[in-house]
Amino acid sequence: MRIDRVFRKLANTLPFMMAFIDTERRYQFVNERYEQFFDVKFSDLKGKLVAEVLGPESYERISKIHSKVLAGEDVSLREKVTLRNGRVLQLEIKYVPNQNQRTGQINGFFAIINDVTHYASASEVLRAVHDVMNRQSMGLSTDRITKLLKLGCEYLNTDIGIVSRVVDNEYTVKYAWSTGDPIPPGTQFELGNTYCSVTLAASDVIATRHASTSKEFSGHPCYAAFKLETYLGLPIRINGKVWGTLNFSSQTSRGAPFTDLDKELMGLLCSAIETLIINNSKTDRLERLAYTDFLTGLSNRLFINEFFERLVYQNRERLNQYYCVLVDIDHFKQLNDQFGHDAGDAVLQAVALEFTDSLRNDDVCARVGGEEFMLLIHADDRVDIKRVVERLRQDIENLKIEHDDEIITTTVSIGVTKLQEQDSFNLAYKRADKALYQSKSDGRNCTRWN
Repeated sequence: MRIDRVFRKLANTLPFMMAFIDTERRYQFVNERYEQFFDVKFSDLKGKLVAEVLGPESYERISKIHSKVLAGEDVSLREKVTLRNGRVLQLEIKYVPNQNQRTGQINGFFAIINDVTHYASASEVLRAVHDVMNRQSMGLSTDRITKLLKLGCEYLNTDIGIVSRVVDNEYTVKYAWSTGDPIPPGTQFELGNTYCSVTLAASDVIATRHASTSKEFSGHPCYAAFKLETYLGLPIRINGKVWGTLNFSSQTSRGAPFTDLDKELMGLLCSAIETLIINNSKTDRLERLAYTDFLTGLSNRLFINEFFERLVYQNRERLNQYYCVLVDIDHFKQLNDQFGHDAGDAVLQAVALEFTDSLRNDDVCARVGGEEFMLLIHADDRVDIKRVVERLRQDIENLKIEHDDEIITTTVSIGVTKLQEQDSFNLAYKRADKALYQSKSDGRNCTRWN
């Protein structure tokens, strides 16, 4: 096809991108809108294969469509295209074959292109927010918040999305998504060293794509430390009070200015995240109630049973690094009869406190019956577990529990078994219980093994 001056002038007045590709699938013309959008010059594209410009995954799909067009078929589609620089676009494309009027042969095709990335991304954000707002009962999933952050980054064309918790002057990353190195939850900064200090001072959406020349951001410690050029942030409020911030940022300047639609959609996304945080708080409270013994504050039988099942599921081979320990307070009924049930409760709480103070991070303790406790203790060998269990027994024997001007003392009987790879919770419990029975038969205030 001959590209003359008149055709070029007409093509450059069109309100959409246009390209002409020949039968070898090489660029023969693009208009000015195409050049501006893809930030290329026609002189750099002329004669290049389409496959050289698009990423291989995108071109593999599009090449099949090109074959249909070169066979004389008109094709319209919406396509997600990944460029070689990693940029992902949603494009509406109409392919029109061009036929030589004299010979009737197809000599190439026109690609008429509209960028609908912004609108497609907006639709995805709206769908995600709708999904969250209509599935509130499911509680928090970290994956769901991460998905919202990822969608926000893709929509705004930024590299980092963060949900932060702000308490006084302390900024803590709670959830994050990044195109680069991951940002670990729990990462902390002084609030004044983050752009979110500007957001919270404004108490509204704050956005810039040129922080280096912005009055609010150019002299900010965050710019000096991280050179974040693009930033959009807004406060997260829970029950009317500031809880933290939602923010998106990049070291590069965003191509287009932030629009009112951008800010409105990020406000909706922020509302969805607020809903998830509130529901998570409710779920956490319910779980604490479900897994906690109300009197002693220890875990209950349900929790230690599920902890055991997680050990089995995650790595059954780790079971033999744990010992199951059953502890029973000696003559507890007599203690209740002599001093009253309030005194019995005080003894249970004092014994529970000994467990809490003595056990290590890898150990778990639960109240599994009236005066019976189960411990899953991680120990290197039998010498180690003997030392831990004997110290517990002696510490409880030496307890002096004050109650109504009385000093109450108590002892415990202990049964221990080493967990085996083939164990179930009930099998381990039965072996430890058999050892505990032997301890009681041998006079109590001692430890027996099975």
